[in-house]
Amino acid sequence: MSRTARIPLGVGRGGAGRGARGRAGPGAERGSVTVFVVFFTLVALALASLLVDVGNAVNAQERAADLAEQAARAAANAIDVADLRSGTVAIDQTRACADALGLIQAYAAASRVDAAMTGPCTYPSPRQVTVYVSVTTTPLISTFFGSFTMKAHETACAEFGITRGVGC
Repeated sequence: MSRTARIPLGVGRGGAGRGARGRAGPGAERGSVTVFVVFFTLVALALASLLVDVGNAVNAQERAADLAEQAARAAANAIDVADLRSGTVAIDQTRACADALGLIQAYAAASRVDAAMTGPCTYPSPRQVTVYVSVTTTPLISTFFGSFTMKAHETACAEFGITRGVGC
């Protein structure tokens, strides 16, 4: 009588991917999908925060442009009364820049936005004023890579008594 050893399937014959008892089943590759889910979740969160950061940067740029325009209008409203009484219209340069700065500071305090004038007002003509504004924002993704900020700089020019487009 011949003796033949019986070897269960999968044991000793390339049983890679098989369970502890040598058989393939639902628990044979336990945890391999979890690694992929965690990886793709982290990638999705990073992309979402990057999308939010880009949105914040665009919003800061628009906010800086709006704030510069409003500050320039406030500065253009500061008419020199003595010149007006003598028959000429000119912007009171000391009051104009102070009015623009006051508007920017009031906006920054009310909205909790880091906004500031980045330079002194300039006066291309006696009826025109140019204001320089920056708005600073902190991206969300920066918390992972250290702290940094993004600044949006804008310039706006306003003219008192416009009858045609402003050519500042």
